[in-house]
Formats: sequence, C-alpha cells, structure tokens
Amino acid sequence: MKDEKKVVEYYDSIAQSYDDSRFNNSYGKFIDYQEKRALDRLIPTDEGSLRLEMACGTGRLTNYATHGLDASAEMMGLARQRHPQVEFRQASAAETGFDNDMFDVVYTFHLLMHLDEDTIQQIFDEAYRILKPGGRFIFDIPSKKRRNLLHHKQATWHGATALNRKDVERMAHGNFSLCSCHGIMMMPVHKLPRSVRKPLQRADYAMANGWIKNYSSYLIFELQKR
Repeated sequence: MKDEKKVVEYYDSIAQSYDDSRFNNSYGKFIDYQEKRALDRLIPTDEGSLRLEMACGTGRLTNYATHGLDASAEMMGLARQRHPQVEFRQASAAETGFDNDMFDVVYTFHLLMHLDEDTIQQIFDEAYRILKPGGRFIFDIPSKKRRNLLHHKQATWHGATALNRKDVERMAHGNFSLCSCHGIMMMPVHKLPRSVRKPLQRADYAMANGWIKNYSSYLIFELQKR
C-alpha cells in the first residue's frame, strides 16, 4: 500500500485548495461536465439503493452516493460539509470495513490512476466483496492505448497508471462482467477559443464514445458483479 500512502499525504496537504486549483479552470470544468454527464446516465439515485463513492475527496461527485469513503481526513471533512446527508467513513479503498454484499453501486474517480496495479487489484477485490450480486463497479482510468500512441509517460506516481480493456478484464478475474465503456476527451477542447468549445463538446463526446473510444484520454468502465 506504499503508493496509497503517498496519495493520502499529498491530498491531505492540498485539500483546501483542491477544488479551486483542479476544477475552476477550462480543463477542470470540461472534465467535470463530462464525468457528471456519464454518471447521470450510469447511476440512477433510486430511493432505497446503497451507493458508495470510494475516494470521495471533497465531495464533487458525492451527490450520487449514500455513503462516502476517503483515506484523507482533510478531503473527507470538506465532503462532509458539502453533503451532510451522506454517511462517511475514513478508510482505505482496499480495506473499507463495510459488510459483504452491502452496496448496489460502488464508484470511484481519479483514484486508480495514482496507484500501482497490485493496489488496484486489491480495490477490485474489495469492490467485489462489498457489492451485492448484480451490483456495479464504476471507475475511470487513463487510456493505455492513448498514452502508447502519444508515447506519454508520467514522471511521478500522480496519474501514472493507465489501463486498457484487456487489463480491466484480466483484473476482474471473472468476478465481473464488463457492461460498458465510455470515453472522455478525444480532443483538447478546453484549449480552444471559448466561442467554439460548446459545439465541439458535442463532437468530442460523439468521438469519445464511438468506434475510436479506446483512444480517448480517459475511459469509464462499468462492471457488474457476477
């Protein structure tokens, strides 16, 4: 869990400035819009269903959850202020402490990309344990095909891990079925003049979810527990 400890220390240190520095710019707003667009479709907030957000951070996406979990006390404290109706727990995503077969949905964004594959595997196994039969595990990850195409490699742990569909199926160990895969950001729309961003967002969404989706910047996978 060495990598996760680094992640926790880092996010504790930037919790107060996180939202403003990451999502109050053109890139962050674009990512936020696309992620929420995907989650609106993937996570209906049915009354009575239990939905856990792993690594909830400051609560940007916690409105889809009934429960939130984060290893960073500083980040989770901000999420608790934003979503007082949600039940929060400070714990590792690899060892949540929740009961077996408890949740209908487990989702996590901007977490797995910072971890090594051994730790990601532990989180897959934990999601499987705490999901009800037929429950869904939803997560994002940078596209390995995109990074290989562009010969891109992160210099540090931050966002260093990328996966492709075969990697995800391998790590699922037959415990999950792959329901869907959605792409985010095919073009650098956030860098273009403001006047053309909105129409190009629609074009980017179509490309990122068409036959070349695997070359999007990020992929959102939806797995279902068998």
